[in-house]
Amino acid sequence: MDCVLRGLTWICCLVYLDDVVIFTKGTAAQHVVELAVVLERLAEAGLSLKASKCSFATTKMEYLGHDLTPDGIQPTDRLIKAIVDFPRPEDDVQVRRFVALAGYYRRFVPDFGAKMSPLTSLLRKGTEWAWSAPQEEAFTWAKAWLSQKPVLIYPDYRLPFKLTTDASKTGLGAVLSQDQGHGDQPVAYASKVNSPTVSNYSISELECLAVVWAVRLFRPHLFGRRFSIVTDHIALKWLMTAKEPAGRLHKWSLTLQEYDFDIQYRPGKENHVADALSRGPVPVTGERADDGDRQQTTP
Repeated sequence: MDCVLRGLTWICCLVYLDDVVIFTKGTAAQHVVELAVVLERLAEAGLSLKASKCSFATTKMEYLGHDLTPDGIQPTDRLIKAIVDFPRPEDDVQVRRFVALAGYYRRFVPDFGAKMSPLTSLLRKGTEWAWSAPQEEAFTWAKAWLSQKPVLIYPDYRLPFKLTTDASKTGLGAVLSQDQGHGDQPVAYASKVNSPTVSNYSISELECLAVVWAVRLFRPHLFGRRFSIVTDHIALKWLMTAKEPAGRLHKWSLTLQEYDFDIQYRPGKENHVADALSRGPVPVTGERADDGDRQQTTP
């Protein structure tokens, strides 16, 4: 399907396996034209559509567990109901299922890792099962938060992005956002836990790693575009101007040279969201200890 609609994806349509979403930011007349272009491509490839599975001229639809609306992307009612109706776990298997279900929407939650830590702590090897007040609070919080159906805005590639990052010995955090005329709004949140090796990095190295990790993670949004990096560690400005950075810093400096950005310094007390994400990250298995290339985001 990607080959059939090559040149149209991310311009007027999205494709996942045999599901196709056609979208238009312009007029209804423009939408009809773009719809015709996509249908013509499908016809030329000898593909047919089942009418009962098609929906036309709609302002809201479910796609991959998310509701696509004029205002942005939200968790879909069907899966939110499954989270809200999930019974209180009685063993670590049920905890793992609940964390996985709620974690599908982790990019909608700025401090998912921190809030869910009482539950994820039960999944550590050798931990004795004990459901107490912290676990009950985290379990209830996840249901309450996601039942509000938080919204992430659609990225507008005509406007600049802002990437806010932070790091701690525990993990890395990032927020991709834009100001589309209503103040700074989130496009996506992300966090990851540090490996024991990475936890031994200096704070300057961790802050640099957070930027490199976040830039790689959001590369489809950022590469080839001017954007701003917001950080609470002024040493990052030194990294970009240092004549001969050594070791890891040299490697990361080369990576960042592929991108066009400016660095904005924001004191930690004003950098609430990224700070919370870095100090309560979502655990990721199979991470590389050298540079943390593995990310934890919603598909």
